[in-house]
Amino acid sequence: MSIRLVGEIPDFFLQSCQVMPYKQSLLQDMRTPKRAHTLTLGHRPSHAGAGRCGPPDELSGETLTTPSPKIKVMIVHQACWIRRAMWRLIDESERFAVCAQTDNARSAIALFEQHQPKIVVLGPGLALQLMKTLLKLAPAALVLVLSWEESAMSICRALRAGATGYLTVKDGDLELLLALDTITAGACYVSKSLWNVVLKSFAHSALAQVKAGANLLTDRELEVFTLIGRGTGTLEMADELGLSIKTVETHQMRIKQKLNLANAAQLRKYAVRSMSKLRA
Repeated sequence: MSIRLVGEIPDFFLQSCQVMPYKQSLLQDMRTPKRAHTLTLGHRPSHAGAGRCGPPDELSGETLTTPSPKIKVMIVHQACWIRRAMWRLIDESERFAVCAQTDNARSAIALFEQHQPKIVVLGPGLALQLMKTLLKLAPAALVLVLSWEESAMSICRALRAGATGYLTVKDGDLELLLALDTITAGACYVSKSLWNVVLKSFAHSALAQVKAGANLLTDRELEVFTLIGRGTGTLEMADELGLSIKTVETHQMRIKQKLNLANAAQLRKYAVRSMSKLRA
């Protein structure tokens, strides 16, 4: 039996209709001049086919539509508390919803293929290599890097590798949603706090030598080089990058060869000086 109800229909009212045999005349007495909606007792409006058009409204003649589905976002970050914070913030938004989350590259690839998210938020240590893999699987995917690193070299390298946005964990929570909106609209996004860093890197001619040396390195070597400049030890690097100690040492050896540095002490000094110039 179909009954015409007017205005917003509270959940508790619909539930009561399912168990109490209201008479049609009683329900019709509750009408007001507001726009009417036709509902069938015992059934809630279906949103399964989001964006699908329904029959025209009998009074206004307008076609009623269901809301569009939210844009799927996958979070890949090593820190559990950061994943949880982003998950809550994104799921509370009107446009986006988290479809999967993980802390490592292997499960990220499997989840990416399973859920096919439109946007992937990547944490540090996973960004460059994992980004390239995911973009090979789905070139139209959008990647937003969320990093601790604030250097212009890291920002430019991430964008060059295929990222469409770059944030740091120091940025405000509302800037995450702004970044998601911006990259979804087809533009790149770099957080406001990093714009001065990026502009200064182009303004200082002293960076030319640093950039020339950095461009000789592969993405993985650059990640190792950056961690060296931050004072990270070999064991810590291996843990953060998900590599063996031997692999990290091999990368360090190749970096020394490419930059013409004689030993580990020179490499560390050069990396620290390079990072300090990029932050200046």
